[in-house]
Amino acid sequence: MKFIRRSLFLQFYATVIAGLLLVAFVLVAFAAIGKFDQRDPLSARIGPFLDSVLQQPPGSRFDLDRAVRRMSEAVDADISIYDRDGRLIANAGRPVAPFVGTDDPKGFRPPGRTFAFTTPEGLKIVARSRMPFGPHRQSVAVLILLIAAALGLVALPVTRRLTQRLERLKNGMDTWSAGALETRLKVEGNDEIAEVARTFNIAASRIEDLVTAQKALLANASHELRSPLARLRMAIEMFEADPGETLKTEIVRNLSELDELVEEILISSRLQAGRAESFDDMVDLVAIAAEEGAHFEAPYTVNVTGPSTLIRANGRLIRRLIRNLLANAARHGKPPIDVTVTETTGELHLTVTDHGDGIPASEREKIFEPFYRPSGRPEAAGGWGIGLALVKQIAELHGGNVVCEAAEGGGAAFVVGLPKRG
Repeated sequence: MKFIRRSLFLQFYATVIAGLLLVAFVLVAFAAIGKFDQRDPLSARIGPFLDSVLQQPPGSRFDLDRAVRRMSEAVDADISIYDRDGRLIANAGRPVAPFVGTDDPKGFRPPGRTFAFTTPEGLKIVARSRMPFGPHRQSVAVLILLIAAALGLVALPVTRRLTQRLERLKNGMDTWSAGALETRLKVEGNDEIAEVARTFNIAASRIEDLVTAQKALLANASHELRSPLARLRMAIEMFEADPGETLKTEIVRNLSELDELVEEILISSRLQAGRAESFDDMVDLVAIAAEEGAHFEAPYTVNVTGPSTLIRANGRLIRRLIRNLLANAARHGKPPIDVTVTETTGELHLTVTDHGDGIPASEREKIFEPFYRPSGRPEAAGGWGIGLALVKQIAELHGGNVVCEAAEGGGAAFVVGLPKRG
């Protein structure tokens, strides 16, 4: 029974089977109490009448007219009796012609509405059904209607329950589509409708999270963009008043910061939206770390160690991951920056270590949130922006993870675990 409740198809099928069983039960019950006679009533009941006529001794006071009327009412037929000379001697209903064409030796004429029989004494008995649906067929029709009504009553609560759940499903979706993204559908049962509601809830939660994340990202990005824009505007005004190499360098630096921030926002938005990415590049973590480290000038030297092992990944995103980790170490730590690649069974570990003040244990999870700024840190000092949040997105997109640990001898160590896919 529990298995049937899990399938909408089986519920409908079980309803049909139950209806058929009900029909069988009703037919058996009618047959058992003798209310249902499959024989044609005219042919089934005219026999006893003939027997009663034939068994009457000659000259008896048998009331033939009364017997004919009673039989006519019982079988709902017109009955006429003719003597040897063809004279009508008894009749009930409309007279029936004495000549009935039939090939049946028993005197029946298809489709069974007319019956003719001649007694040994020469009496001609003819009968004709008055309606296509006589009492017998009327009772069968009524029986079928009763069975259909019973089937309808059996199926009504099941179908009504299903349609009510579908209506609630539709109403919930309408509410959600109107903008109430927090709307969730009630999961009832374990069949296909419940599975649709469960899937909708998962999708709605995912979309709500994406919309919330996008709103937070845009709000934080607009806030973070104001600082470099303000510095850039001030530097340009000062450069117009007194051009100099220092101001020019400041302008270029602020432009680079803006460009980097906008690019990371676009990458993060694309990843959050679930854009399809290719993971068919053969990537060497050591080689990419060495290339990105070469862009840093002293004293931020980057030391890269580890085996040169290829993994299948998205080369562009892995390069962004390593670049963000190195930039974070240069911005918030102290030189030198150490990059170590280690290999374990089924996984590669990329560790980027700086020698700064480190990160308190209470904030090692929060720094992966976009634009997180530690308490007590002034706005001018900046936060972690979106760089580390993007590192976490890229690692998880590859089926890996990233954690922040305390480095030996001081500083912070960011460890990225990536599965090896050949």
